[in-house]
Order: sequence, then structure tokens, then C-alpha cells
Amino acid sequence: MDWSKKLQEPTFWLMAIATAIAVLHLTLASRIEESDIFATSLLFWFAAGTLIWDHRHQLDFHSGLFPSLVGAIVLALGLTRLTFSPDSASMAWGFPFLAALSLGLLASGFKGLRQYWKPLLIFGVLAVQPLLVLTLQAIDLSELTAKAASFNLSYLGFHPQRETTYIYLPASRTQVYGACSGLQSILQLLSISVLFLLMFPLRNLWQRGLCVIAAVLIAFFVNSFRVALMAILNNAGNKPAFDFWHEGDGSLIFSAIAVAVFGGFCWLAFLRAAAPKPDPKLEDHA
Repeated sequence: MDWSKKLQEPTFWLMAIATAIAVLHLTLASRIEESDIFATSLLFWFAAGTLIWDHRHQLDFHSGLFPSLVGAIVLALGLTRLTFSPDSASMAWGFPFLAALSLGLLASGFKGLRQYWKPLLIFGVLAVQPLLVLTLQAIDLSELTAKAASFNLSYLGFHPQRETTYIYLPASRTQVYGACSGLQSILQLLSISVLFLLMFPLRNLWQRGLCVIAAVLIAFFVNSFRVALMAILNNAGNKPAFDFWHEGDGSLIFSAIAVAVFGGFCWLAFLRAAAPKPDPKLEDHA
């Protein structure tokens, strides 16, 4: 590879800047107390980078002085805001969109931004995460989660009693608060379903709807099993284990389980069915 020529190419510097911005953002996101910011941001950066890389030969890299100046100003303002507020969760959610918009202007100008509509949409979904959280918090799922957890406990052989958001076992009472109702998990899988639909477009409208509905249901029911487990641990008086699955890394394990279940569902329901079948004539001559 001739690095002297590579260093003279604007696209090389744009990719280098984009990589540096992604690393900077992920580093700061990893230091914020909200653990889902880093995992979700990492996934979104990977998805957007994959889309850009797959279409890199079709992209038109022509920009003018004015859009380049606007892009540089937007990027400078975003970096300045991120530097002075490194612990801001809202800035951590919104900065990738500002960075993607500014890089798009630097690379292709105003007219060329439509080439990057998928990455911009991906980061747009990331940017509105705080708004989506507030919207979902208006929908109180605590009692519904308590019902689902009680059903799981009954299925496992326990005999729970439920009163609104309280789950009663022989030696304990466990209350399901709004933060434990699975809103974060639902939001995470909703975001992942959007990524899936952008990276693997489904032609049928019912398949798209099924993908989104499945994401919500999987997130809800996997979280209900977590609540059932915490009720069992609370009844057993095992506070360290209860705290682990409630606020520790245990909650992340259930999030990973929900993502894995959703990935398996998408593979079985959509990707496997769409995979090209081998030609029997070619098999005969093999």
C-alpha cells in the first residue's frame, strides 16, 4: 500500500476522523453510569459503519466550501459541547447524529446527504432515545409486568399472590417499580429492530410489523423472568444475589439474553427463509 497516495486522499482523512470520533464517543459513553449507552452506541456505530463500508464505492465525495464550512462548525460545536459535558447522557445519545451530519456535509455537501440517509436515521434513532424513554415511562407497565412474573412463578411451581404491583411469596413481598418493568429492554430491542429493518429490508409490511412487535414482546417477557427470579431470591433472603440481578451485571445478562432471542427469531423467521437455496443441478455435477 502506497501511504503517500493514501494520505493525499480526502476520503482517507474523513474515514480517519470518523474512526477517531467513534472511539472518542464510545470511550466517554463507557464512563457514564447508564450502562445501556455504551452497548447501544457500540451497536449503532458498527451498523452505520457497515452500511457506509458496503456502499463506499457508490458514494459521491464532492462538497463545496459552504457545506464544508457548515459541517466543520457543527462538528466543532459538538466536540466542544462533548468536552465540557463528558458525563451528559443526553449529549452522549445525540452526539453521533451531529457527527454523522457534519461528516456527511464535509464529504458530499448538502445534495449528497441523501446518500447517508440510513446512517443518519440510525443515529437519529439513537439521538431520540431520551425522548422515547420519557414516552414509554408514561405507559406504566409495572402491574402488567407483575402479572407476567406471577404467571412465570406459577408455571415454575411456586404459588404467588399478587396485589397490583406487589408479588407475595410465603416469606417475602416484592414490588415491581417502573424502572423494573422492562422499559429499557423494550427500548433497546425496538432500536435493534430498526437496525435490522435498515440492514435487512423486509418487503412485506406484515413482516416489518411482526419484527417490531416481536421485539417488544421478547423484551417484555424476558424481563418478566428476571422479575420472577428476583422474587424467588427475595423470598429466599439472598440479598447479594437479589442486588446482582436487580442493579448489577445480572440485568445486563438478561438484556443480552433478550437480544440473542430476538436475533434467533429474526434468523428463523426472516433470514433463513430468504437465504438462497442451492441449485440441485449444480449439486448433481459436484
